[in-house]
Amino acid sequence: MLLRLSTSSRLTRHRGSEMAHKTELDAVDRKIVRQLATDGRASYQAIADEVGLSRPAVMERVKRLEEAGYITGYGARVDRAKSGFPVTAFVAVRYANSDYVGDEPRMRDMEKHPEVLECHHVAGEDCYMLKVAAHDLESLQGVLRDLRGSSKTQMSTRTTIVLGTVFEKPGFVPVEPD
Repeated sequence: MLLRLSTSSRLTRHRGSEMAHKTELDAVDRKIVRQLATDGRASYQAIADEVGLSRPAVMERVKRLEEAGYITGYGARVDRAKSGFPVTAFVAVRYANSDYVGDEPRMRDMEKHPEVLECHHVAGEDCYMLKVAAHDLESLQGVLRDLRGSSKTQMSTRTTIVLGTVFEKPGFVPVEPD
């Protein structure tokens, strides 16, 4: 299971009618998040046994972590090649004079393509980086054509096709702070 986590959210704890805010997870919360990030199908009881709390206490903590935005969803890890998307590519997008601001809605619109897995606004020579999984080179070319064809500003793309994957982590798994 894939677990997406947000590190910018705040955890809210309810104590009676007042709410106490904290900006960091405690050690038990981090253990719960790590276990769910590693196995999103872990039962509340298995997590409770691992962290030393009761099942209801773990259920409440998971609920709070979800409500606070630390846990943003759950999903299955799918083999892209076996699912008909064997071509993986990274597409770097660069705008002339770094004029990407007016084209941000266009980049957001790329989410409609099932082949586009991720889109990141990046620092450096490029403005955006997309991760694409395609049926074949022709469908990858279609995504690139759509990306370049409807841009409001002058852009260039650089595509790197993945030949093999050394490793791919299922999602962000927080580590213990030093």
